[in-house]
Amino acid sequence: MGSAFRSASFAMVIAIVLASCGGSTPAASTAPSATSAATTAASAAPAASGKYDEAAAEKQLYDAAVNAGEKEVNLYSSINEQEAGPLLEIWAKEFPKIKANFIRASETALVSRVLTEAQGHKPNFDVLETTTSQLVADAGLALKYFPPSAGLIPAELKDPKGYWFSIYTNWCVVEFNTTKMKKTDITSYQDFLKPQFKGQIVLDSTEYDWYAGMIHEYGQDKADALIKQIRDTNGITLINGHGTMNDDISSGQFAVTLTQYVNQAERSKRQKAPVDWLAIQPVTVITSGKVIVDKDAPHPNAAKLMADFLASTSAQKYLASRGRQITRSDVPQEPPGLLDGLKTWTAPVLTPSENQALAKKFKALFQ
Repeated sequence: MGSAFRSASFAMVIAIVLASCGGSTPAASTAPSATSAATTAASAAPAASGKYDEAAAEKQLYDAAVNAGEKEVNLYSSINEQEAGPLLEIWAKEFPKIKANFIRASETALVSRVLTEAQGHKPNFDVLETTTSQLVADAGLALKYFPPSAGLIPAELKDPKGYWFSIYTNWCVVEFNTTKMKKTDITSYQDFLKPQFKGQIVLDSTEYDWYAGMIHEYGQDKADALIKQIRDTNGITLINGHGTMNDDISSGQFAVTLTQYVNQAERSKRQKAPVDWLAIQPVTVITSGKVIVDKDAPHPNAAKLMADFLASTSAQKYLASRGRQITRSDVPQEPPGLLDGLKTWTAPVLTPSENQALAKKFKALFQ
């Protein structure tokens, strides 16, 4: 009975993911990285007080992986390669005997790939890190596991059932090219109707959580009417991927995003690209960077080690330096106070059926 129910749930998740993602499994890029030496935790229970020896816990799990002959670990992630490279160099220094294979793709491609591999009884991932990892947990493919450092992550950024935890959030802001507009040109979404933005507005094609924020703020009918009005007046170009959207704003191909993750804009701004960002409040906050461990991980100890590493002090400090909004309460954001004072609304983590329904409504706005 249990396995029949699990199979039905798995089939439902596959159907929903493929429908909302657009069909077949997109290709993912594979970039092997390195290993490490002492950094993770063997305990599956979070340290609520946060008082534990992180290095000792990591060494314990690292030794277990090495003793079990686990020489590699497969990380499926939607973090871009440029950002992931230095992160995996940190892993290599800390865990030199375990090679980290980095498989990068969009969140929809990764979830689709994981489900397809499971359907073919060929599980390959050890750890999945992306915004919609909960869909894989809903399909019954995740191990119930939290690293000890999860006690330092707010409760609302962890699965109450214990299957996933978040290592960063995404804050939805407006990114713009500073050579094409001034920050004062936009103070509300109605400003996107100005003639200066004709053919200059871009939006990610799967911006469902931001759309949920619009519905929460304006109501379904008013939110839909506003988005359609912007679309009909000045046009909205749909782009696949926030990184691609950031590149297009940086190059001046487009002037402004209807919404964008603040870390994308901050990273380019820090690299002296002609970009900046502004906030239309309330800012929608997305529980992103959800980490899960495969319940049938090819490298079970190394998989837990990788999950622990992604929530470790060193990894969190690095992600903060890249403009990410990290989740551990004991690691400061960089720069401190970057988002202080902004009114926010945190988008709920959706079930597969809820995600499908929201995606259907969003896509209908552009048909």
